[in-house]
Amino acid sequence: MSLKFGIYKCKICGNVVQTLISGEGELVCCGEEMELLEAKYEENELGEKHVPLIETRHEGCETGMCHDETYVTVLKHPMIQEHYIQFIEVFNKDKSEIRLKFFNPNQKAEYKISGLNGDVTAYELCNIHGLWRSV
Repeated sequence: MSLKFGIYKCKICGNVVQTLISGEGELVCCGEEMELLEAKYEENELGEKHVPLIETRHEGCETGMCHDETYVTVLKHPMIQEHYIQFIEVFNKDKSEIRLKFFNPNQKAEYKISGLNGDVTAYELCNIHGLWRSV
């Protein structure tokens, strides 16, 4: 049975899929069952960082139009062809709304999210070290 919003990866070809609605069947790629990625949330001794940081920034104050914006960033992580953040995804508390942004190497791993009020959880996928979530 698949998990709602579960992120699955093929161990053979590297395909990554996400389920939107749970189903009873198995997700299969290259003739084998796909692996459900478990999100890590504790940094380790790797040096680069993976846990997405959710922060509110005050913007527009210099023009008198002060407002708050929410950003998700992954600090101190390489963004090169061989090693980069592939996407950041953000859910509101009840998972009724999601936001998703894909990244390419050499881009900054930062996502300005709009329209999600209250508590949110962010996930990011590193092409080498897998899935990570905010705490």
